[in-house]
Amino acid sequence: MFGTISKSEMRRRTENVGLSVQSVRLEGGDVTRAFMRDAGEYARGTIDGIELLARTRRRYGLE
Repeated sequence: MFGTISKSEMRRRTENVGLSVQSVRLEGGDVTRAFMRDAGEYARGTIDGIELLARTRRRYGLE
């Protein structure tokens, strides 16, 4: 689906996913396993941010 990303980009994405999850939890929320699987694909560069958002929106019927 998506091209190969550099190691530095992978680190940046992994950090951003972690920060996002932490933010949700600080607000009293939680994230699903399905989201974490998708976020892992995003962090590895398998999917891009647009696909991550699309999957999340589909999962919750927001499309």
